[in-house]
Amino acid sequence: MGVEGRPALAVADPDEWRSTSRPIADPELRAGLEDVLDRAASLTRLDVGQDGRSSDPTLDVDRLRAVLDRVHRSVVEALRDEAPGGPSHPRLLDLLLDARALDDRVVAVVEADRGAAFDRVREAMAALRDAATVDQMLARAPVAASRLGFDRAFVSAIERSCFIPQACFIQGDPEWAAAVVQAGKERPRRLDQTLAETEIVRRRAPIRVLDVQRDPRVHREIAEVSMSRSYVAAPVVVRGQVVGFLHADYFAQRRLVSALDRDMLWMFSEAFGQAFEGVALAARMSTLRQVVKQAAATTDGTVAWAVDGELPLTAEASAPAVDAPGAPPAAGPRVAAISGGPEIDELLTRREREVLRLMAAGETNGGIADRLVISHGTAKTHVKHILRKLRASNRAEAVSRYLQIEHRRAHADG
Repeated sequence: MGVEGRPALAVADPDEWRSTSRPIADPELRAGLEDVLDRAASLTRLDVGQDGRSSDPTLDVDRLRAVLDRVHRSVVEALRDEAPGGPSHPRLLDLLLDARALDDRVVAVVEADRGAAFDRVREAMAALRDAATVDQMLARAPVAASRLGFDRAFVSAIERSCFIPQACFIQGDPEWAAAVVQAGKERPRRLDQTLAETEIVRRRAPIRVLDVQRDPRVHREIAEVSMSRSYVAAPVVVRGQVVGFLHADYFAQRRLVSALDRDMLWMFSEAFGQAFEGVALAARMSTLRQVVKQAAATTDGTVAWAVDGELPLTAEASAPAVDAPGAPPAAGPRVAAISGGPEIDELLTRREREVLRLMAAGETNGGIADRLVISHGTAKTHVKHILRKLRASNRAEAVSRYLQIEHRRAHADG
């Protein structure tokens, strides 16, 4: 069983899935292809069959171009066999020119589709316009990607050379979406030569996987839980570095992803990366402003104590008691202790708040590293930053302040 209540996936028959390329609706284009195929059948050794015939309602851009490519190769081969003055030579040249002209018309259709894709990307980015925090950006990214036409999408972060899902959207099934994220977090896959997503990082370009259940390069646990048939994935680039991925597919619509889908998701992921960078930098600047503001207030108090404070005939003349009005702590000038809940959310990053919660639960640095799938050194660095930001001299003091804040929050909510 992939997800509770859902049967294990039996690999779908490719005929049950249809391409996402737009079906050819232009009757003149269909008639032109029919004419080219009839002439190719009479002048070359091409076995035309029924592929590409105008009566086929599922005839789409991808198949039409594939048929034209076969026609082109067969005509070129016939021209090589035909003497320059042979009776079929002029007709073969005419057929070659007509096939190329037909292909040019198909290219125009493709370009029109790409123009429409640009419009969908702009609409998708509009869903992120009022996201003010990193958490909001991550939560909304898969939902916004669905506006491109996909019915499922998830965003992942690269941590310790592994890609780990952060948020997933599945139309009408949030429990399934949560299961996909859980599968990726419980079994993170390292980005090496055995994983298709490694190519995204290496080339900074998107990929298209057409046979997920048989492809050995996919993240097997995510593939089994999601039951994906084919998907596209694109890099999220921030400051020139691939920091994550966006994945999307058409499972509910039973459609195979196309090259246009791949390029469309890439356009969206590029725009998302730029927007994410802006929000993340704004969050950092907000934290920096808060720290500077508190540091400035402490500096003012220290200067006032040094210039205007009493000068008792004791050792406290140069080192006053911690509780003395306007005096700095005994260990030297430090920012005043946090007094409420909102401040801790402003001072600490999302990851640091996660680390602090684990510290409060009694986890060691090693335990924190294992729980968050980060290195021991990274966990130690997070702890050091937390102690500095909270003006705590040790872990116990930081946890004590955290628990006091949580207690006040719970009391206020109650």
